[in-house]
Amino acid sequence: MKHVLTLIACAALLSGCGGDAEPYPRLLPTDQILAEPTLPDHAPEAADSPAAVDVEAEARAAELRRRAEALRGPVIEPETLSRMRPQD
Repeated sequence: MKHVLTLIACAALLSGCGGDAEPYPRLLPTDQILAEPTLPDHAPEAADSPAAVDVEAEARAAELRRRAEALRGPVIEPETLSRMRPQD
């Protein structure tokens, strides 16, 4: 009896899954599939040349290198380090 109630509950839940959904898979016309893709409105302009992109990338890389170099200093200040060392 327990299994019958479980099956009835599952059937009741699944009966609500139909709805107005499209059958899978939705087929597209061939001309739509083969059409050239279009860029969204927020995409960058096509006028951005590869050279301009390279210049921007190099500038960003140089800034990151500068920041990394600034972080290469000692972790402990020299004054603190001298106090930590044993006195002779």
